[in-house]
Amino acid sequence: MLLKPGESLQGAHDAYEMVEVIGAGTYGTVFRARDTNGRFVVVKQLFDTGSGSPEDFEYQRKLFHREAEILTQVNHPAIVHGIELIERDPDLFFVMELVQGQSLRKVFEDWRAAHNNQPFPPETVVGIGIEICDVLHYVHSLPGQIIYRDLKPENVMWDSHAQKCKLIDFGTARFSNKSRKVTQGLGTEGYAPPELYSTRADVTFSADVFTIGAVMYELLTGESPEPKTTPRDFRGYDPQIPSGLKQIIITALQIDPERRFQTAGAMGDALRALNIDIPGPALEAIGTVRATNLHPLLSCFCPNCGATPRTDRALYCGKCRAPIHTVMLRVLSKNAPPTLLYLQKEQALLGRTDPDTGIFPDIDLSRFDTGRYVSRKHAIIKRDGTKFYLTAQPTLNPTRVDGFVVAPGVTVPLQNGARLEFADLISNFVIRPVINQ
Repeated sequence: MLLKPGESLQGAHDAYEMVEVIGAGTYGTVFRARDTNGRFVVVKQLFDTGSGSPEDFEYQRKLFHREAEILTQVNHPAIVHGIELIERDPDLFFVMELVQGQSLRKVFEDWRAAHNNQPFPPETVVGIGIEICDVLHYVHSLPGQIIYRDLKPENVMWDSHAQKCKLIDFGTARFSNKSRKVTQGLGTEGYAPPELYSTRADVTFSADVFTIGAVMYELLTGESPEPKTTPRDFRGYDPQIPSGLKQIIITALQIDPERRFQTAGAMGDALRALNIDIPGPALEAIGTVRATNLHPLLSCFCPNCGATPRTDRALYCGKCRAPIHTVMLRVLSKNAPPTLLYLQKEQALLGRTDPDTGIFPDIDLSRFDTGRYVSRKHAIIKRDGTKFYLTAQPTLNPTRVDGFVVAPGVTVPLQNGARLEFADLISNFVIRPVINQ
């Protein structure tokens, strides 16, 4: 069953509420979702739409499983982090880190559109190359010796918050050790070395070296290299490209695997040896899109000075530069996964909607209150600068904070994580940074 925005998915580690669809294809949908701590994640659902053959769908299941297997075991700042695989036969769901940013392809296209179709400057390409070499060297060093196989600008994300390149999409990666034999194919024309399309040639780490060279070649020239041909030189391209950089890329793009750098680490060392000045993170100077506050603006505040952000994109306070936070109520319903409700007013009434009496609380708890024990006006939560307070209202059933009954009319301070009880409905008071940390 295909999920929809607003629906929840329960996993072994957490529950995830689908917020919006960010991608869809023949074999499923990609959602921006939110866990019960208010962190945004990505949920990929593999779903048989019937557009492909049963054999194709089963093959996609294998790729889906492989990506989840790798990314949930790998922990590296330059690789998108896998959180958990959830199986609801016949559907599969994979929960992973949300990377705020753009693909290297999009960054490159935007740069060329703004610079008269010019490719990246050499120092930017070297910076990107070193970052990719380092992460693929790490991948190659893992148990099982993973070969990534499908490096291309679409599979590299620029993380605008962490200010680094990250590898995504490990569905085509393979293990290279003998106990988990590698197979051919699954590369992308223009980036994949010829041995990926041969049933006779061995596929080694040098296959990834070739793809690094192909990506760097395109970023320097604006064109991907000709398939099955090693470029002899960069004649006709920017004369400012250092000759040493050209030679490194030509070496990486050798058709004969034995004539390339044999490891990504060796290629990275060669790039560093050029001693090209790289000013900061690889794409910092390109002017890429910045990370954005994805939480509602009215639920946000500065926990240091109490100021409210001026724009819905703000991650840091405009007055004191402290990280902006958001405030939520995590409702622990008895019959559904935990649900997050944003507190979007400095003073919010919590209770149960009653159209007959014209009572519409700011935080409506009706859908969680199957026994109708919550009062129409049960409690008020107020923000005063950086502090939060709860005031209990006259009710038949009590309000409790951290297990203690709050008498009607009494105001008590609220701390992050406080357990709140409105009659028999339990919730937590949550304050967290707007950016995942």
